[in-house]
Amino acid sequence: MTDRPDDTAVPRDADDLADAVSHLGNTDTDRLEAVAEHNESLEERLPDDADLPRTHPPAAPSPEQG
Repeated sequence: MTDRPDDTAVPRDADDLADAVSHLGNTDTDRLEAVAEHNESLEERLPDDADLPRTHPPAAPSPEQG
């Protein structure tokens, strides 16, 4: 998923896709490694649970708080 809009009018063929990733390396292995490194980088930048307050329901008020 990307933040970019998909402005592709028609599905791309294998040659178009190969051209799109050609800057990632000379061989398929190089390209796969580049994608894996990119994915690892994204995982490192993911927020942890403390940074995602909407993933946890709000705490119920204690009886003292009324």
